[in-house]
Amino acid sequence: MIASMTLAYPGVLSQTPKGMGPDAELLERRLREVQEHYSEPRRQLLEPEILALADTGETDSECVTPNKETIRQAMTFAMMLPKSLPIPEVSRDPDGEISFDWIGNFGRIFSVSIGPHGRLSYAGRFSDKSKVHGVEALSETLPREILLAIEKVVR
Repeated sequence: MIASMTLAYPGVLSQTPKGMGPDAELLERRLREVQEHYSEPRRQLLEPEILALADTGETDSECVTPNKETIRQAMTFAMMLPKSLPIPEVSRDPDGEISFDWIGNFGRIFSVSIGPHGRLSYAGRFSDKSKVHGVEALSETLPREILLAIEKVVR
């Protein structure tokens, strides 16, 4: 028996059917309960902010409103963030992507933008001589480069 869960929003977890029978079903249910319990505080803080970005009521022609898939990808990314990290500032980029920003002491900053296809564009400045930028794909785990950069800003 093998049961597997992957992140997806809404509902955060989606099944990858690999097992059958009551034991696999029980394991899937328990995994879902644990994940929902774990993500609830973060969801309560970030979900309203992310959803508000799609319903701004603005008619600003210079700023594209994030579509439903961008919102879904942003929620998936937000739920992947470890509880040990501070909550990021969330905002809308002019191109319709959603940006997550961490601002630390001494001018340290790190930003991740996500669009409808799960592309994570990131950039950070940690000092005059320490900077990072790149692109990663959203997958079942938070990319290591992004996690390390966030930790570098907030420490």
